[in-house]
Amino acid sequence: MFNIDYSGNKITGIRHPFSGQIREIQIITDCNPEQPMIPYPDIYKSPDTLDLQLAQIMAIETHYHCEVPDYARLVRLLLMEMHRLLNHFNYFSTLAFAIQFPKLLEKSVANSAIIRALLLNIDKVQSLNKYFVIGGIATDLPTGFIETLTDSIHVIQKNLGYYERQLVQKTLLSNLLEDIGIISQKHAKTCSLSGPNYYASLPHTEYSLFTNNLFQKSVHLEPIKTDFRKGTIGDSWNRSWIRFMEIEQSLRLILQLTGVIMKTDINLMIQPFLPGRDSDFMVNFNHAEGQIISHISKSQNNHYITGKHQYPVINVIKNLDSILVGERISSAKIVLSSLNLNPVKYLIH
Repeated sequence: MFNIDYSGNKITGIRHPFSGQIREIQIITDCNPEQPMIPYPDIYKSPDTLDLQLAQIMAIETHYHCEVPDYARLVRLLLMEMHRLLNHFNYFSTLAFAIQFPKLLEKSVANSAIIRALLLNIDKVQSLNKYFVIGGIATDLPTGFIETLTDSIHVIQKNLGYYERQLVQKTLLSNLLEDIGIISQKHAKTCSLSGPNYYASLPHTEYSLFTNNLFQKSVHLEPIKTDFRKGTIGDSWNRSWIRFMEIEQSLRLILQLTGVIMKTDINLMIQPFLPGRDSDFMVNFNHAEGQIISHISKSQNNHYITGKHQYPVINVIKNLDSILVGERISSAKIVLSSLNLNPVKYLIH
């Protein structure tokens, strides 16, 4: 939790008890590398930490040059895109709640619930905390999952017209977001922002949703080309628009994946061969909130592995002073929600 101080209608400072240690999620485990490490305690819901779990698995696979079968890669990519949707709909729910926009809140909560229910359906068969394993996935998708997912995606697509109208047309929502919380490209780099928060600060760019480690030639989408129709580059509207475009692209990708997965031979994992390697290893994993940096060190006794997972939201938190100081206090909730600080509580004094 942090406190925002202000004078008149201007934010003058931010006070928080965060130490440098909060910038990294660090764990120590006495398990072998082929056993997954869980970076969050059990109080966190497993669908919310899929990206962190896959980041650490991929770091180990990269280090040991582990092979992953095509089917497992496709299922991983499918779950990551579902995770992206969950994250972005949670973002719009947070934004709508902060500015008291009931219909947007209703639709976002409903869309989020659809995705979460699908992920929890997998969790009933195989705990999502243990779904990703070194060399692939632990179990296949539940029977009928692809068909249910396809129907659900069509329902969500029908709801997206409302989002686009609210963002693009001259509405109360677009008025609230335009020219609020502007972060320039230079400032975004200084603050180590990544993902939507960084892309929104670029005048013109194109990028792909998924990391190369998950990409399959059988699945193809054109890169997203930023199309900023309103506001100022780097403002809260741009950050919302980037997320909306990612939702659209992610839905198209999921529909492609469902077709390809149905035609791919089922092969869940390739048993990893783990030669002795003593060097440290790391991987950068780009996902819904940006770049997750996983760094794993092997100790001398060959039993302990320390994993450090730098989560993008932490980069935003540690740079809030430079982002918020000077902003209008009346816009604080809009700026904070547009940065997607869902897990963070704050008080405005």
